Amino acid sequence: MNPRALEQVVQLREREQERVGAVLAEQERTRQRFVTSISQLGDLLDQAGATGALPPTLASNLGAYKLSVLDMADRHRTALARHESQMDQTRLALHEAFRRREAVAQLHERRLEEGERALLVAERKRTDDVAQTVWLRGRA
Repeated sequence: MNPRALEQVVQLREREQERVGAVLAEQERTRQRFVTSISQLGDLLDQAGATGALPPTLASNLGAYKLSVLDMADRHRTALARHESQMDQTRLALHEAFRRREAVAQLHERRLEEGERALLVAERKRTDDVAQTVWLRGRA
């Protein structure tokens, strides 16, 4: 593969890595919203207070409210666990994208070094040929 093609592949791998990194960043923002929401639901439960001093109808309503908030918090925790599992998969994909980009970048670097070495060898050969020609002419 020529150096330009390898350079393009390196750029494609970099874009892939950036894309996966952006997805992970968005997932982190969503995770943070889940955590904040769960915390706010806990605060709502704390603010609801005790039902013991209330008339039976209000106590029943407050109890139903608390159960609803607890149920919602539980659903949020379940969704958060599922979301964090997806984040783990995205982290693995990011690691894999980084590894692929790094492998192609190293190959590109080796090919550039090989090309530079080939140019140096060709230049030395040309210099040696010129020197040999001058030396041979000097002997004649």
